[in-house]
Amino acid sequence: MEISDLIANRMQAKEKLFVSKTEFYKLLGAALCRQLGVTPQSTTESLATALRTHCQDRFRLAQGGRSQYVAFNLPDETFLLEKAKRLTSFTVAQLALNLPMSKVRVPPALTLLLERGEVVCIAIKKDFSPIFQWSKATQSKGAMPSGVPSASLSALASANPSASSAGGVTDEFAFKQAFKELGQGRNFVPIHRLRASLGWEKRRFDQLVWHLKAKEHILLNMGDPTRLTPDEIRNSLQDDNGMLYITLNWLESLS
Repeated sequence: MEISDLIANRMQAKEKLFVSKTEFYKLLGAALCRQLGVTPQSTTESLATALRTHCQDRFRLAQGGRSQYVAFNLPDETFLLEKAKRLTSFTVAQLALNLPMSKVRVPPALTLLLERGEVVCIAIKKDFSPIFQWSKATQSKGAMPSGVPSASLSALASANPSASSAGGVTDEFAFKQAFKELGQGRNFVPIHRLRASLGWEKRRFDQLVWHLKAKEHILLNMGDPTRLTPDEIRNSLQDDNGMLYITLNWLESLS
């Protein structure tokens, strides 16, 4: 069996996609280290050369925030997702710890996971920093709301968001017109832009959104809050479970 296969088997036996350089030598043991031509005292350059010589591009030596790592040669988002699966919830800073990459490479990889729906934003802290969770773990715990939160339904029962406003135009009609103007032919609009365009007080706007969702006229999406300013996050929509919704789609004809 080739050296690269032996190394891969030992890492997989430990369910590891990457290990620190110190852990790597322990994982290999003296005999395999001799085959690879390195020792724990070897320089980083010597280890990198040995990996290229014996394993070609199967592994890479990577610099993380605090340590150097030997990792399978995989995309950054693969390492993030593997770590996300092991965490109950996390911030960007928590996710970036102890990974085989620099911290500046974490946000682009996280954005890709958010766009693919493999990681979701579940809450916003008081300092407006987002809290994330692996989406499959969230769904298995039943934390993802399938409908309108109970408190929002209670609010709907005490008000009629479709009632006529000034000039005889209903809020629902005004909301739909604002959506069409902002969307310019697209079927999604950022919630904070809708809120700013209408200029309504918060309770009136939120009640109508939950009303439209309950009638299945719109679909709410979480998206990537790291691209928003604190004001834009504040003017998006948060439910009773702390889920932050950033954009919405209109599910019916806009004509």
